[in-house]
Amino acid sequence: MGKPRKILLLSGQGTLADHLVAAAIALRRFPGAELGFASMGLLPEKLREEAVAQYDEIHLLGIGLEANPTELENAFRTVHKRGASIVWHSAGFEIPPQISAEMRTMFEARVDAGKCLAAWLAKDLGVEAEPLLALLDDKVQTKAAQGWRKRITAVGWNFSNAHDLVPLRNTACDLADGLPEASWAEPVKTLIKHWEAFGTRELQASGPKMRRLLKDIRRIARSSARRVLVTGESGVGKETVAQQLHVQSGRRGPYISFNCATVASSLIESRLFGHVKGAFTDAKTAAPGLFQEAHGGTLFLDEIGELPLEVQGVLLRVLQDGVVQPVGAAKEVRVDVLVVAATNRDLREMVNQRLFREDLYWRLSVVQILMPPLRERGGDIAATAQQIWARLAPKGRPLTKDDLAAIEAYDWPGNVRELSNVLERATFFDDRTIPELVGEERAESARLAALSGAADAAPRARAAAPDGADETLAAALRAHVRRVYERHGRNLTAAAAALGITRTTARNYLAAPSA
Repeated sequence: MGKPRKILLLSGQGTLADHLVAAAIALRRFPGAELGFASMGLLPEKLREEAVAQYDEIHLLGIGLEANPTELENAFRTVHKRGASIVWHSAGFEIPPQISAEMRTMFEARVDAGKCLAAWLAKDLGVEAEPLLALLDDKVQTKAAQGWRKRITAVGWNFSNAHDLVPLRNTACDLADGLPEASWAEPVKTLIKHWEAFGTRELQASGPKMRRLLKDIRRIARSSARRVLVTGESGVGKETVAQQLHVQSGRRGPYISFNCATVASSLIESRLFGHVKGAFTDAKTAAPGLFQEAHGGTLFLDEIGELPLEVQGVLLRVLQDGVVQPVGAAKEVRVDVLVVAATNRDLREMVNQRLFREDLYWRLSVVQILMPPLRERGGDIAATAQQIWARLAPKGRPLTKDDLAAIEAYDWPGNVRELSNVLERATFFDDRTIPELVGEERAESARLAALSGAADAAPRARAAAPDGADETLAAALRAHVRRVYERHGRNLTAAAAALGITRTTARNYLAAPSA
């Protein structure tokens, strides 16, 4: 009996589930096969790799041959000279006419719109694959099938964000071995938990700015950095960046989010660093702080600019030495935490105004990520809208060309948060189209911007008033609502939510004349 043939699978276009099932089928026939998952752009480079020479067969699953045909032909010629056979599988795409006659002799094409790629491979290899192929049938809703679909979705989400091949390979191997969900390894379970927690909070990146940002996130997550400062306008997705840093860092501890503006200044120190029993009047029991709870994981500190000065000093010590001292405690506790701080304020200006410690600013800003506003993301606006809509909208109700045109024509001063609000509103009102709702949002934004311009003149008028002039409670409330509204990027819905009032009430405060 001769040695078994070794095959290399390269997956590109098509569904990830189809490719993983096809890989599992191949592994059942050839347990020693190496799995490759290459995109169209990487395919020529992948085929030229020296390691490819050891394989007898190379199967291209759903990869578009029209991408870089000249480079692809050169790569095919290199592989062909080494004696390996190339098989191209497609579930419906014919060979493009630009593929030369010489190139057609270098590979075997198997095209059938009625078959999926996995079914092709099962037939070619003579492998019984009914249980595996059932995963690709939406009508099969067994508990095992649903569990595997969840895992496949999770590894696809991981690959799209982290470009990590290990979860893809492990999933194909476990599929081939028929491992039940109960025996999945802990990293697999952690990955699924991350996907369930953060899978709907992804970053779209088709334009150069966002592609560069995703690359920066990957580099930072895999580095030894333990402090990251994320800046940008309100609603741009700063917490999504923090979540991506956590997931891609591979940290096993929890992800914990804390908004520095939501807790009274007298309680923030205890909430962050913990306290011992009897440390203050209401401390009837000891409690760990968020730093201890996030040990081994990530702590996201949103609106770091709102942190009181006295707490900033304690935070600086934690960042410098990696230890926390609970309120009232005599001993310090060492912690390992990735701290991601975020703000939409100008911290340098706050340093100049002595509202933020300069030493803390420099400690936090060693690694900075500037999140661009939605209006500067080009084609990513439509992709972001479709991602949000897929999560919110009834099944089978896609965004139309008119919907996307209206969305891309608005500058979205409230960024992703405002876009999400409008799309969610569209799911409530069947009698109003998305272009109509975007038009209403545009008009409301313009009206409030005009009111804001008028309100900005009021402080200058008050500055000329005699010293000691009293300010009414109503005026103080209007000023507070205005500040919160500005802090949330003039997004009325977000400001109302932060204040705990309705949009109408918030609008009335903003529209009221200043006394």
